[in-house]
Amino acid sequence: MPEYDTVFSLPSVDEDPDTELGVLLMGLGPERLLAGLGVADADPVSAFLLVDQLRHDARPDLTMAAAMRDGVTRWQAARPRLAAADPEPGVRSAALRRLWAVALRAVGNAGLSCGHGERVFLAACWLRRAEIDRLSEADRGAPGIAP
Repeated sequence: MPEYDTVFSLPSVDEDPDTELGVLLMGLGPERLLAGLGVADADPVSAFLLVDQLRHDARPDLTMAAAMRDGVTRWQAARPRLAAADPEPGVRSAALRRLWAVALRAVGNAGLSCGHGERVFLAACWLRRAEIDRLSEADRGAPGIAP
């Protein structure tokens, strides 16, 4: 008998809160993920909310472009270690929570020294690495990232 009903199933109520946050982050655009990575330290939820404020120019002390630049710097530093640590580089599951678990495992296996928020945003960026790579390679020339 299958573990889950193939017609419809709700997520487990025992799911880790980071997993549910990860599912939300997977729906964000690469600009928001990089900005989140740029401002993420201890608390991923605070970073998520800060990025929303930055998108609406609600913070006089920080801009979306500055957060994205910091995110690009963090991504480019972590990217080679994530690639070397990816436990499953082949066919990926379509199940969001399984994808998230694999991405978190890759971040953990990379041996990066980072806070909780940075770990969560790195996992989200790793899942969307093709888009994140394109945006970070454009780095200084891309709209919104220019110095």
